[in-house]
Amino acid sequence: MLRMMAGGIAMVASGTLLAACGSEDAEDDDAAGASGAGPAAVTNTITSSSGSIPDEFVFANEREPNDLLPGWGGGFGPATVLRALYQPLINPRISLDDNGFVISEMEMVLASAYEQVDETRWRFVLREDVRFHNGEAFNAQAVKVNFDYNTDEAVLAKYDRSDQLGVAIAACEIVDDMTVDFVLTKPDNEVPGFRLRGLLFVPPSLLEAQGFDSLFENPVGTGPYKFESWTRGQDLLLSKFEDYWKTDAFGANMPAVRFIVRPEASVRAQTVTAGEAHFAYNIGMELAQTLDQSIQGGGFQSSGIRLNNTIEPTSNYDLRKAMNLAIDRQGIIDSIFLGAATPLAFFGFQPVELDPYPYDPEEAAKLISDGGWDGTELELIYGENRIPEEPQLAEIYKASFEAVGLKIKLSRLDANQYNDISGADFNLQPPVVMETTSSGNSGEIAGGLRDKYGCDGTGTFCDLAFDAEYDELAALTGDERTAKLQSIAERLHLEETSRIWVAGVQQVHGIAANVETNFPTNTYAFMDDIRFT
Repeated sequence: MLRMMAGGIAMVASGTLLAACGSEDAEDDDAAGASGAGPAAVTNTITSSSGSIPDEFVFANEREPNDLLPGWGGGFGPATVLRALYQPLINPRISLDDNGFVISEMEMVLASAYEQVDETRWRFVLREDVRFHNGEAFNAQAVKVNFDYNTDEAVLAKYDRSDQLGVAIAACEIVDDMTVDFVLTKPDNEVPGFRLRGLLFVPPSLLEAQGFDSLFENPVGTGPYKFESWTRGQDLLLSKFEDYWKTDAFGANMPAVRFIVRPEASVRAQTVTAGEAHFAYNIGMELAQTLDQSIQGGGFQSSGIRLNNTIEPTSNYDLRKAMNLAIDRQGIIDSIFLGAATPLAFFGFQPVELDPYPYDPEEAAKLISDGGWDGTELELIYGENRIPEEPQLAEIYKASFEAVGLKIKLSRLDANQYNDISGADFNLQPPVVMETTSSGNSGEIAGGLRDKYGCDGTGTFCDLAFDAEYDELAALTGDERTAKLQSIAERLHLEETSRIWVAGVQQVHGIAANVETNFPTNTYAFMDDIRFT
């Protein structure tokens, strides 16, 4: 196992990430589902008439999906809905032990086993007991039909989707009725965990007859819950899929799940206090401490600021370094995240030993003065809304940069505007953008480097020589991979400094007294990992 290095500082450094909110005994909290001790307990009123298992589990979400097609659906909260309906072949899961060491595993979902046949061929053996919600059997033909559909250029254009599979996988080939091979375009050991987790399956008969059109508001998958109804802007109801293949699922005792939408974190937290919901998604540590019980897990974010290396004045290395030195990472972690985070110098969950830039406002001010940037106005864009602390962070960043001589204009956008601007061509993006990413959270990293530091990515750094190194990294394993990653990370951090990595932030959720969870640390909250006590 590798200690999870976050800029050379293990996640255990905060002392609270694995412990519960306000808890004094992490061991007891772990045994109780990592619940926290906050103010006096509030009696939860969402129970069945008999006082036993309620008729439905109510989940207060930050937003609803854009649609119910298999995919992201507009963010991590909406993905919780979609991942209850649809499933991948395998799912990477990373947690931390009590000492802050990474526990990494590849969970078998619709596949029962997989292996690398040669440099460019991966073989997957499928589960034989899986059925879709409409009764169709899941088999190799279903995998191939779904893969071919999701890599069809006409389909991608029709539904305005980017090609996440075909860029790395040339073909899906049927070996026998329950075995498929994925043939890669080039050697890439990250394809199983990085690319294939995004291939979610629907009945081939529906794809062949109607494509995705029938699934927009009537989804059919293999997940633990099946679709019942959706009143946009109000609630979305799923019922337990009685023929679900995973008979020993942790959350198998919930008859139905109702997702309600509460965009404000404070309102989501109040739904638990008021007995309106059993689960308040992604409310942050400050609000969690007002509740009787909370959980940290099911979502880890590497948060910071993207600096545009391709336009003035942030194209200047000394200015980028000065802006890094202006940020008090530990102060932010203590005051905003209340310890439920750790300083970063690189993506989280990576075996890289790097120290974050120190907090040195005097040196930052000198660099800005020497470079002639005193009074220079920079626009700082935010509005991604992945973590509830964004508005507070924006104000702190503004104050930090202005304290060393810059002038900052804050521009808060809605999520759609933010996505449009942050995904634009490099020269059309603003110089300073707040960004929170889950790249690297599942153990992979070459894909995250291509996205955040690649010429074809969403970041604002481009060097073809680095792009070639990311491709080399993807084909490596073991110590060779670790050494290569360390070299890349050091140069990006110290010689290029194209980002301000600030903190690895754990998602914090409020939960009712009659709920327990089994979340891993990274990326997704799965309904299989939540249940009534």
